[in-house]
Amino acid sequence: MNLNEQLQAIQDEYLKKLPGILDQISVLARELQQTAPNRDRLITLGQELHKLAGSAGTFGLTVLSERAAELNQNLDSILSSKAAEGGPGNEALQLKDALDSLSLFAKTGPSPNANLPLGAGATPATINKLLLDQIWLLEGEPQLGATLMAHLESFNFSARLFTRLSELASAFAEEQPQILLLDLSSEDENPSTDYVSQCQFFQNTSSRVIFISSKGDFAARLEAASLGAQAYFVKPLDVPKLINRIEQVVANMHAPAEKVLIIDDDEMLAQYYQQVLIGAGMQAEILARPEKVISVLESNTPDVILMDLQMPGISGQNLAAVIRQYARWVGLPIVYLSAEHDPHLQLLALKQGADDFLVKPITNEHLVTVVKSKVARSRQLIDLMTKDSLTSLLKHAAIKDALRRELGLARRKKEELCVAMMDIDHFKQVNDQFGHAMGDEVIASVATLLRMRLRRTDVLGRYGGEEFVVIMCNCGSNEAFKVLDDFRQRFQELKFSVEGKVFSATISIGIAPIKPTMEIDADMLLVAADKALYQAKSQGRNRVILQKAETAAN
Repeated sequence: MNLNEQLQAIQDEYLKKLPGILDQISVLARELQQTAPNRDRLITLGQELHKLAGSAGTFGLTVLSERAAELNQNLDSILSSKAAEGGPGNEALQLKDALDSLSLFAKTGPSPNANLPLGAGATPATINKLLLDQIWLLEGEPQLGATLMAHLESFNFSARLFTRLSELASAFAEEQPQILLLDLSSEDENPSTDYVSQCQFFQNTSSRVIFISSKGDFAARLEAASLGAQAYFVKPLDVPKLINRIEQVVANMHAPAEKVLIIDDDEMLAQYYQQVLIGAGMQAEILARPEKVISVLESNTPDVILMDLQMPGISGQNLAAVIRQYARWVGLPIVYLSAEHDPHLQLLALKQGADDFLVKPITNEHLVTVVKSKVARSRQLIDLMTKDSLTSLLKHAAIKDALRRELGLARRKKEELCVAMMDIDHFKQVNDQFGHAMGDEVIASVATLLRMRLRRTDVLGRYGGEEFVVIMCNCGSNEAFKVLDDFRQRFQELKFSVEGKVFSATISIGIAPIKPTMEIDADMLLVAADKALYQAKSQGRNRVILQKAETAAN
C-alpha cells in the first residue's frame, strides 16, 4: 500500500467514525438543555469542537471544520465572559440548536481526495536515476579543471569533468549527480550573459549546485541564488574551503531522517500526520498521553515536537513549559498544531516556549516543509554549539562526551572499539614558514580528508590545536590500523600552495583498541591513545602505532 492509499484508508476510517463523534457532541448539547450549564461540561464540549475543527478539515470536510471552529470560538467567548465568572448562563443554551446542526454540514461529504496527493508534491518534479558520478564539474580552463579534479579525487570524490555547459546539460538528461560544481564565467567572457535561461535543466531536481566565478559582485551572486546555489566561490579559489563546503553539502544530503514526536489526543488525526511525515522520509512517533513526555524524551529525544494546544487535562502551553524546565531540551523545537484561530491565544501560547504555530487544517506540503526547516535549523544551531568552526568536527568536550557514550554502547553490544589520536607533524614550522592562514587550511584539510576516508559511523573530533581524535565503533585493531594508515598516506600526498610555493605535510597517529571485557574508562583510553601517538612521534613521525589491547588497559 503506497502513501496515498494509506492516507485514503485513514480518511475512510475517520468518515466511518464521524457519526459517533457528532453523536457525542449532540449528547453534550442535550445536557446543556436538561441541566444548568456547568463550566467543566462546557470545557469538555469545547475540547470536542476543537478536535472536530482540526480533524474534519484535514479529512476534507472543510465546511464542517469551519462551523466547528466558529462554535468553539463562541463557546470560548461564553467561558471568558463576565457571566461565566459566576457560572455559565443562558448564552450556553443558545448553542444547542447550532450544535445539533453540525451533522447537516457533515452530509456534504469530503472534497475528492482532499489534501491527499503528497506523493507528487513531496518529491522532486524530476526523479533522479541511480548516480554513477557524485560530482560533475563544469570548468573551461584546462589547468584549473585538472587541479580541481585531482583535489576531488584525493578526497575520495568520484568526479566527471565537462568543458561546455551544453555537454553537461545533455548528459544531465540521462542521469544526474549529487553535486553540480559550475564555473559559468568560463563559458562566455561576456559578463552580461544571462545564464538563468541556460540552467533551467537542473531546476526542481535533487542535485545541489555550487558556483565558481571570476565575478564576486552582488548581481552575480543574486543570479546564482536564483538558480538555487548552495554556495558561491570567487576566483582565485581557496580549494580546501571549496572541498570542505562540498563535503558539508554531501553530508547534509545524507543526514539522518528527521525524528518527530507527535503529541495529540486525536488518535486518527495523529496517525494521519504520522503517515504524512513517514511518507516524506521522516521518523514519526505518536504520544497520546502527554504526562509521559519526559520519559519518552529521555529514551529517544526527537528533533522536533508537534503538539496540540488543547488536550484533556493538560494544555499545550503548560506541557511546553515543563519541557523547557529541563536544560537539555531548552532548544528542542516545539511546534503547536492546533485548530485555535484566535491570534491573541496563539501569541500567548508562543510566549510559553513554542517556536511556531500551525493552524489545522494544514496541507501536507506545508506540514512537511515546516518540520524539515525547523529540524534543519535546529541541527545547524546544535552544530554551532558542539562543533569546531574551522573543521566542523566535535570540540574537545563534545568528543570526550561522545567517547563515553560510544564506550558504554560498545560494552552493551559486546563490540570492539578503537580510539586514535593524531597530530600534524612539525605544524609550528608550517605556521612559521607559510603563515597561520595556511596553517588553518592544513588543519581543515585533515578534517575533510577524515570525513572522506573514514566510515560515517566513526566519530571525529578536534582535540585541540593540530591534534585530532577518532572513535571507531565496532572496529577491530587490525581494521583500524589499515584504515588510518591509508588516511596517513593520502594526507601526505595532498599539495598545498601559497605564493607560488608548494608543500605537503605529514601526520602521526596512535591507536588504542579495547575489547568489551576490559575494565577501562574513556579517560584511560584517551591516555593510551596519546601514549601510542607519542611513540609514533619518537620513532620518526609520519607513521601509525597500534597499542596492544592489553597494554591499553594497563
